[in-house]
Amino acid sequence: GNNLSKFTLMKLLIQSVILRGNGFAYIERSEDGTVTGLRYLEPQDVIINYDKYKNKLYYSTTLFSSQKKIHIEPINMIHLVKNTYDGVTGISVLSFAARTLKTSNATEESAKSFFDNGMNLSGVLTVQGQLNQKQKDDIRSSWSQAYSNGGQGLAVLQGNMSYQPIQINAKDAQMIESRQFNVQDIARFFGISPVLLGDLSNSSYNTIEAVQNEFLLHTLQPYITMVENEFNRKLLKPSEKKLNIILETNEILRIDKQAQSNYYATMLSNGIMSINEIRRELGFNPIEDGDKHVIPFTDLNQNQIGGNENKEEKPTDIE
Repeated sequence: GNNLSKFTLMKLLIQSVILRGNGFAYIERSEDGTVTGLRYLEPQDVIINYDKYKNKLYYSTTLFSSQKKIHIEPINMIHLVKNTYDGVTGISVLSFAARTLKTSNATEESAKSFFDNGMNLSGVLTVQGQLNQKQKDDIRSSWSQAYSNGGQGLAVLQGNMSYQPIQINAKDAQMIESRQFNVQDIARFFGISPVLLGDLSNSSYNTIEAVQNEFLLHTLQPYITMVENEFNRKLLKPSEKKLNIILETNEILRIDKQAQSNYYATMLSNGIMSINEIRRELGFNPIEDGDKHVIPFTDLNQNQIGGNENKEEKPTDIE
């Protein structure tokens, strides 16, 4: 559509797939079927009509007419799906992860209560002599008030009173560790390396290149493949089947200059790219005679060490 840039359209589609399970874009075509534009549709504005017994699928929406639902054939609808039970209707990542995310949230709430209420300073308060119930309640109340601000208060003990703190038990310690696991769980749901979420506990990456390659391979590649497959199926006419829609990923790897230089050196030396093609990708101006694809040629006979004085004579044929 004219209202969205390519970046915004792709962002909205992927965002819809992750959070809603389905990403929709209506394909606008000219009379001869040529694609003229893509119009993003919010998932809640699209109804998926699928009959699994007859294997019939079509979409409907009221966006194009407030009076009635418009029938849209699959060939005219970009429909991106990553997680699904029936192969048609998408399931959001959050739906898949709902149970564990609820556990994560409960853990956070419990941890907040744990520290806010001074539970990490719990212990036994011993008083010499007998106390009635009111005295016990008064002492407990004053002690609780002293530590109600996360253990930052000040407690005053009389001569016949002593306090013995109790160390955090194994169960409480495990709960704290689970907060670390929650980060890993969330990373697993979305296919993101924990390193990119700030969890460096098990990081073994030595370079930015390794992190970027991990991000590209395990996080982005499934979505890239999903988009490429759907776009190739829907946006190309039968006469254009020799064409392929490919999402460019070189931008992701540009951070590591050494990896970048090795990549382009290989592409150039094997004749896959010309100098000007490389310069164009790097944002440089073309140079004269830079459009040729050259493969360096080496005559091995000219690179022999030494002369030909020890060259073996060709055997003579004997009839």
